[in-house]
Amino acid sequence: MAARGGKGLGVSALLLIVLAWAGTPATATPPTAAPAAPASASRADTVERDPLETRALLEPEAVLHEVVPAIRNARIANDHRRLALLYLAQANACRVVADWNCQREAGLQARAEARQANAPQLEARGLIAESRARIAMQDYTRGERLLGEAEVLLKASPQPELLADVFLAYSSMSYSLGKHALAAQYAERGLALLAEGEGLTMQARLQRNLARALSQTGRIDEAGDALAEATRLAERLSDPKLGAELYLEAARLARIAGDQTTQRVNGERILVLADRLKNSQLAGLGHEVLGLAAADAGDGDTALRELRAAQQSFRSLELVSDELRVLRELVGFLLRERPSSADLPPLFERFLALDNTLAQNERAQAADDFDARLKYAERENEILRLQAETTLAGERERALAESNRLSRTLMALGILTLIVLAVFFVVQRRSHRRLQGVLAKLGESELQYRTLAENSSDLVVRMQFDGRRLYVSPSTRELLGFEPEELMQPRWELVHPDDRERLRQAIEALARDGGSTTVVYRAQHRHGHYVWIEALARRVTGPEGLPEILYTGRDISTRVRAEQALAAIQARLRAVTDNIPAMIAHIDTQERYTFANGHSGRILSKLPDAVIGRTVREVRGEAIYSEIKGHIAAALRGERVTFEGQAEVDGQTRHYQTSYVPDVGADGKVQGYFSFIFDITQLKTAERELERQARIDGLTGVANRRYFDERLASGVARGRRSGAPIALLYLDIDRFKAINDGRGHAGGDQVLREFARRLKSNVREGDLVARIGGDEFVVLVEGAESLAGVQALAAKLLRAIEAPFELPGGPLAVGTSIGLAYSRRSVTADRLLAAADQALYQAKDAGRATWRAVELD
Repeated sequence: MAARGGKGLGVSALLLIVLAWAGTPATATPPTAAPAAPASASRADTVERDPLETRALLEPEAVLHEVVPAIRNARIANDHRRLALLYLAQANACRVVADWNCQREAGLQARAEARQANAPQLEARGLIAESRARIAMQDYTRGERLLGEAEVLLKASPQPELLADVFLAYSSMSYSLGKHALAAQYAERGLALLAEGEGLTMQARLQRNLARALSQTGRIDEAGDALAEATRLAERLSDPKLGAELYLEAARLARIAGDQTTQRVNGERILVLADRLKNSQLAGLGHEVLGLAAADAGDGDTALRELRAAQQSFRSLELVSDELRVLRELVGFLLRERPSSADLPPLFERFLALDNTLAQNERAQAADDFDARLKYAERENEILRLQAETTLAGERERALAESNRLSRTLMALGILTLIVLAVFFVVQRRSHRRLQGVLAKLGESELQYRTLAENSSDLVVRMQFDGRRLYVSPSTRELLGFEPEELMQPRWELVHPDDRERLRQAIEALARDGGSTTVVYRAQHRHGHYVWIEALARRVTGPEGLPEILYTGRDISTRVRAEQALAAIQARLRAVTDNIPAMIAHIDTQERYTFANGHSGRILSKLPDAVIGRTVREVRGEAIYSEIKGHIAAALRGERVTFEGQAEVDGQTRHYQTSYVPDVGADGKVQGYFSFIFDITQLKTAERELERQARIDGLTGVANRRYFDERLASGVARGRRSGAPIALLYLDIDRFKAINDGRGHAGGDQVLREFARRLKSNVREGDLVARIGGDEFVVLVEGAESLAGVQALAAKLLRAIEAPFELPGGPLAVGTSIGLAYSRRSVTADRLLAAADQALYQAKDAGRATWRAVELD
C-alpha cells in the first residue's frame, strides 16, 4: 500500500523491513547487530542493573530460580543496594513471564531496600516496576500514583532513561484506557529525553508505543515510520520479549493493510517466543493474531481454533480486557458465519458476564473520582470567598489611590503658586527699577492666590512660628465649623491630645531646618467630633521678607476610616489564614509572592516577610520550580490545578497536596493565582502502614490469611506455567486449648509468637510462613525438588518445636502436628490446601507430635 500524501515509510514498506528482520528461522530470536562504536555503546544502557536482570530477558525461569539464594546471601550481608538490584532483576523476570503479582511484590521490595540504601534512582525503578504490574492488573489509579512518586524522585535525582521509562509507563496506561492521542504524546516526551544511541531498549519500546498509538488514531504512515525505527533499534539488542511485541505491532499494521500472509508469519513467531519465554499472555496474543488472519482470509475452522486458544490463555491468566476483546471477535464471527453453532450461547454468555464486570469496575472508579471531587468542594467554596474579599479590598485600595492622586494634584498646584510668589519676591529684591511692575504682578498673583484659596475646599493657612495666623481660608467654615477670624490665634485645645506634641515638633522642625513636611492630625469640630486633616506645610519667606509657614490641609476622615476598616479586615483575614493548617499565598503574573500566611514557615522554612516580593523560583529553588512551573503556567492561563508532590524540609521528606486557583479580575484577565498547600505526610504514612498491616498478622508478625491466599494462588499459577513442584505444610499446636486454660490467654499468645518465630527461623528465605487461624499455621514451599526434601523440612520443624517454651509460669513443652501436601504437576490451590488439611488429621490420629504426607497426581 503506497504512502499517503508522499509522507512516511508506508505500511507495505514497513512490513517488508519487519519480515526481513524476522527472516531467520522461526526458532531463532531477533538478531543482534555488530557492536556500536564505543562512544555510543557506553550510553546504550545508562541504568545500573544486576547481570541477572539482563539474563532475565532470555532465561526468565532460570533467573527466578537463581535470584532466591542470591537475595538470601545479600540479606545476610546486609547489602541493601545489592538487594534492591536483585529484586529489580526478579521483577524483570516476572514481567517476561507475565506474572504480575510476582512483579508487584518484587517492585515493592526493591523500593524498600533502595530507601534503606539511600538510592533514589533505584527506589524510582522499584516504583516503576510495581506500577507496571498494577497497570497490567488494571489497577490504574494506584499505578498512576506510583508513577507520580517516581517522577518526583527523578526530578530531585535526574536520570533521563529512567524518566523516559516513567513516560513509557504513562503511555502504556493511556493506551489501555483508550486515550490513544495521549499515549502518543507521552511516548514522544520520553523520546525527547534520550540522545542518539542512549538507552536503546527504552527508545525501541517508546517507538513501539508511538507506533501502536498512532495506528489507533488513523496516522498509519507515521505509525509505520515509528515501528521501522523501533525495528532498527531492536536489531542491536537481545530482547526476545521486545521482539515479540514488535512482531505483534507488525501484525496489527499488516491487518490494516489487508496482508494476511504477514499476519500469519508474525503470529507464528510470537508463539515461538512465547513458548521460549513460558509467557502465556504472549501465547494468547499469538493465537489471536493467527485467528484474526484466518478470519480475514475466510478460513473459519482455523479462525475458531486459534481464537478459542487465545481466549483460554487470557482466561487462565484472568486478563479480563484481553479475553473480552477476543470474545467480541469470536461472537461476531459466529453470528456472521455460523449462527447455529453450539459454541455461540456459552461464549456469548461469557462475553456478557465479562462486559458487566468491566462496567462495574468503571462505575466503582467513577464513584472514587466523585468522592475525591466532593472532598475538595468545600475547600473550593472557601477559596471563592477569600477571592471575593481580596477583590473588594483591591477596589477599595484603587479608590483610595484615586483620592490621594487628586489630593496631591491640589497640593502641587498650591506649591506651584508659592513658587511663583517666590520668583516674584526675588525679582523685587534684585531690581528696584522694575519695582512697580513687580508689585503689580505680585498683586495680580496675590489676587489669583486669594481667589484660589477663597474658593478651594482645602484649608489654606499662613502662620508665624509662634502659631499666630496671618491668613485662614474660608474653607474652615465647612471643614471645622469655625469662622476664619476665630482661628487667627493659636487654638491648641482644638488639636487632639494625642497629636499635639507631634504637631509642635513638626512646626519646630520647619522653623529650624526649613523645607517641607506632611503631617496628619485630628482637629476638633465645633460640634465636638474630630476631623482627620492631612497638612502639607512648607517654610517660606513672606511678603515682608520674614520667614513663615504656609500649609494646605484637607479632610481625610473618610479615607482614614476606610484605611482603618481595611486594616481591620486584613487583620481578621490574616488571623483566619494564619490559623488554617495550610500555606495560603497569592502570586502575581510575574510569579512574585504578594501574600503568604503564617503557615508558610512550616512549609517553606521561611517567614512571610522573607517571601513577599520574591519569585517562586527564588523561594522554592530550581529543583522544585522545574517540577511545578508547568502547573504555574496553567494557573496563569486561567486553569485550576491540583497536584501532589514531596520536598525535603528540615531534613525530613514531607508530602504535599497543592491547588492553584486563578485570580481573575473584573475585566476577565488573570492577575495572578492563589496557592493552597496542604501537608498530607501523615495521610501518606497512614496509607503505607495500612497496606503493611493488611498483609501481616498483628500478633505473630508472620503473613496473615489474606496474604497467604494471594501467595498460594500466584504460586500455583507459576507451577502451572513452569511445571515446578509445590508443597504445603499445615501445622497446628497440639492441645492448645489446654495451654490457654492453664497459662491464660497471655501465655497462649506468647506460645503463638514463639511458635511462629521458630517456624520462620527454620525455613528457606523464599518460603512463606503464615498464620491462617487461631493456632493454625502453614508453610508454602515453591520449587521443592523432591517429596523427601519437604519431609526432611517437616522433621526439622518438629525438632525445632520440641525445645521447652519459656513462659512466666515456668517452662512448657509444646508439640505440633504437621500435614504435608506435595504436587509435581498442575493443581488447584483449594485441592492443595484440602490435601494438607487431610494429612494433618492423619497426623493427629497417629498420636500427634508427628507428620503425615499426601502426594497429589
